[in-house]
Amino acid sequence: MIPPSKASYIFYQVAIQLPTDLLIKLGTVGLILVVTWIVSRLLGSFVSKAVGKFGSGVARQARHIMTWLVWIIGILIGLNQLGLELTVLLLIVTLGGIIIAIALRDVLLNVASNGVITSYKPFKVGDWIKVDNCFGRVLDINWMETVLMTPDNEMVYIPNSRITQSIVINRTAPGGIRISVPLIVDKTLDLTEVEQTLLEIGAELREELIPDSKPEVRVTAIEPHFVKVALLLRINNPAKSKLLASDVRKKAKKRLDAIQSKTPP
Repeated sequence: MIPPSKASYIFYQVAIQLPTDLLIKLGTVGLILVVTWIVSRLLGSFVSKAVGKFGSGVARQARHIMTWLVWIIGILIGLNQLGLELTVLLLIVTLGGIIIAIALRDVLLNVASNGVITSYKPFKVGDWIKVDNCFGRVLDINWMETVLMTPDNEMVYIPNSRITQSIVINRTAPGGIRISVPLIVDKTLDLTEVEQTLLEIGAELREELIPDSKPEVRVTAIEPHFVKVALLLRINNPAKSKLLASDVRKKAKKRLDAIQSKTPP
């Protein structure tokens, strides 16, 4: 066993053999890493709070990215202190930036699309819109997505980037929206009587109609054994379109059957 005095002497001899500048560099790198840790926590917390309005998921991702970015910069500065070439550092930083841009591609697209939506305002909260096969009332427009409530009370979350790349139909207008209720009637029935019956049914729904609007009847096709007609209504609430169409069909079936029963063969 080496005596304590002998061990101390050996350690001293090894220490004095190390270049003084290397010890200074190692100390500097250690200090840089400590500062990097402190800065990463401070900036990560700041960025998380700054983007918290975009959603918890975005805030968490932004914090992770900022933390990694600070650590990359800190490590690069530390390696530079050890003599690593500046061109290599710049190459690493460039590659890191490309990786971050790729990782944030969807986030950046959605944020940019939100700017387009808020600038051109093709719709606003409360409007009834159709995006591809999704139809509903706009509940919220945030940085990442647009939230719709369908007539069946289902929540639909559509990324903003998809909206800017799709055809958007805004069915909300000062005059409400017009719905068409298609019906098939027997060709033996008097079309004038059929039209009058359908207009009466439409008038009974006046509480659901736009003020001063009137129901209309259109003949859409005449076949050998039946006639296709449509009752046109301009309603206030698009969410009731299916319900109103169902009511119209029920009443039309009952009344047209009654008319047909009175028609001689």
